[in-house]
Amino acid sequence: LAEQQQSKYLDLYTILPSEISMQLAEVSLALAERDIQKTREIKEDFSSRIQDMSEKLKTISSKFNEKSPDVEHAKEEVKRLFEDLDGCGSALSELDASLQDFSRSNPLLAKQLSEAVSKLSEMHHHTSRLADSRASCLQAVCYLDEYNEMLDFIVRWADKARSLVRANIIWNSSVHLQEQIRIHQVGLLLFRRVKSVFQPHKRRTVKTL
Repeated sequence: LAEQQQSKYLDLYTILPSEISMQLAEVSLALAERDIQKTREIKEDFSSRIQDMSEKLKTISSKFNEKSPDVEHAKEEVKRLFEDLDGCGSALSELDASLQDFSRSNPLLAKQLSEAVSKLSEMHHHTSRLADSRASCLQAVCYLDEYNEMLDFIVRWADKARSLVRANIIWNSSVHLQEQIRIHQVGLLLFRRVKSVFQPHKRRTVKTL
């Protein structure tokens, strides 16, 4: 606007009146101050969002490193932390998109902020790897508990099968013979049941390794 007014008066071969010149200078200064204030507010907003997310990721990371009192508590804690981590990932994507838009009006400041966002992305990636590691360890603990239960079942079955095998077969009547056959059939059924329980664990173990 100031340039237009100056050009207008130059075309008329006259000098821009001092009053108008002062008014235009004041308007230009006010606009410049407004732009500076707006840029400062945007920078503070970005910095605040970056700081908040950094603190959240640090908290999540420290929680993943903490020991849980039991497996069930660990499952609930890991589930909640994964949800928090996903929320940070979404917020990080929104922050990056906002920064891309801001770079069109202030590329220099956007470049400075992008360095902080890049470090934040690295922190998020590191925390995600830590989360995956904790989840894998928790899964291994769950498998171990299942194996212990299965081992207890196998030991009890082995004791039962041992007693069945050692039992003397009585041939003095068909009733006793049928009873002995039934007992051995129960032993065979227990063996098949143990095998059916063991095979899925074996496949999962091989897959995990």
